[in-house]
Amino acid sequence: MIIYEDEKATVVFSNNSTSWGSFFYEASEDALRVDVTTHSIPHTELLTFDFIDVDATSTTAALNWEKKQIPFKIEVDVTNIVMADIKNKLKSQLGFNRQTWENAARFALNNGGDLEVALVWVNNTIEGQFYSQKTFNNLALKGQILNKQGKKEAYAKLMDEASAMANMNQLNNLGYQMLGAKDYDLALKYFKQNVANNPENANVHDSLGEGYKTIGDNKNAIKSFKKSLSLNPPANVKANSEKLLKELGVL
Repeated sequence: MIIYEDEKATVVFSNNSTSWGSFFYEASEDALRVDVTTHSIPHTELLTFDFIDVDATSTTAALNWEKKQIPFKIEVDVTNIVMADIKNKLKSQLGFNRQTWENAARFALNNGGDLEVALVWVNNTIEGQFYSQKTFNNLALKGQILNKQGKKEAYAKLMDEASAMANMNQLNNLGYQMLGAKDYDLALKYFKQNVANNPENANVHDSLGEGYKTIGDNKNAIKSFKKSLSLNPPANVKANSEKLLKELGVL
């Protein structure tokens, strides 16, 4: 490290990891030089490295010594590194498990990975392999990938297929997923489907009420929340229905 008087420093990374300190330093062996701003800190007796400002893809390494801190940022291309690692693992024994392929596709979807690769991975879980099995989870996952690719028609068709295989909780979660994606037509469709399948369940009426409230259909929202309360709901569902009715000015 080269320290200057104006709170500036240059951090030098060398290709030579065996020479001791700066005594045998040769500039020709530099791998990288980074100019950084130093900071004044309380006295630190021992030379210390801390890792601060840690996030999903980077951290700041800070050398602290005496009354000076010299920070430098380290960034890692996490998504591409993990994607490459996943591709290798899928060729190993782990690749004989359907769940492994689903998890791989989900990682790519949620972390900015290659969506075409994610589509291949999720398709392997659905058909064509000895471990393949079409399920609500992998159909819904494929639908999310198609939606992120902008293939709206294929996405809607696949989500309808997934909804037909869903149990009550899965269908409810699917409705909330559509609310989060602001696909209100599909959200209401799945909430209504769940009510039709489970007319005596308070939670599905509560969820339908949330769907109506989200789109501003307060009349039907109130009706759904009152229906939920009439079915002796569990405490958490009751509290939610009552809270939302208060927001609508009913209680």
